[in-house]
This record gives sequence, C-alpha cells and structure tokens, in this order.
Amino acid sequence: MNAIHEALSGAGFNAFTRMLKASPFGAQLENGGPFTIFAPTDEAFDKFPVASLDRLIDGKPDLLTAVAGYHFAVGKVLSKRFAGARIRAVTYGGQSLIIDGKSGLRVNTANLVRPDIIAGACVIHGIDSVLWPREPAVAR
Repeated sequence: MNAIHEALSGAGFNAFTRMLKASPFGAQLENGGPFTIFAPTDEAFDKFPVASLDRLIDGKPDLLTAVAGYHFAVGKVLSKRFAGARIRAVTYGGQSLIIDGKSGLRVNTANLVRPDIIAGACVIHGIDSVLWPREPAVAR
C-alpha cells in the first residue's frame, strides 16, 4: 500500500479507498502524483445502500471507472487556493468539477469538510457527498 492509500485509510475514507482500489485508478495512484483527491467520507457512502455500493464496486466496471475518476485531478492544490475563487478542474474521468470557494468551500454540490490532508505529492480533501459524473457514458 502506498502513501496515498495509507493516508486515505488512516483518515477514515474506507469506502472510498475500497472503490479506488477496485478501479483502474487505484494503480495510477501508486505512482504518487501529484494529485488533488476529493474523497467522500464514509458517511457520504452511508447514503448508498450497501448492496448498491457492492454492485458498483464488484459488478459495474465502466461505471466504477467513471465515478472513481471523477474524484481526482492532476496537480496538488491546497484549499487556500480555492478561497474566494471559482475554479474548473478537469478530472481523470475527463469531466469537469466546479470548485467554489466564494462562500465556504464546495466541489459541485459537496461541501469540503476535511481539507488539506497531505500524502506525499498529493493532497486529499474530504467531502460530504459522493461526486457523480453528469452523464457517465455507461449510464446511457
């Protein structure tokens, strides 16, 4: 397990760590970054029925790749860079996130609840919701 997976697990992002490891991005994170990772808390995943999360991880590889890839981007960006700004970031899933720091810190509709967990060349920002791509190709 590398520093990023250890930091995610150590900070209690267990469901997200499980999702990443099951996706092709788990191996990509082994390279060490730099990445900015928006990690849903376990409470965010608690909003999903356990069977749905298991199906996502174990039975829907294309959807898993789309959802997992929507949670991180290239580069290490600390939360202070977001303050007072509205930024568009392109994710590894190829879609854009809107990071809004004009009134609090939000990533799309998720609130940043645990910012700036440093893991080597990466930064992890804990969020209170699972980010869902607008139109994952596999949903069509």
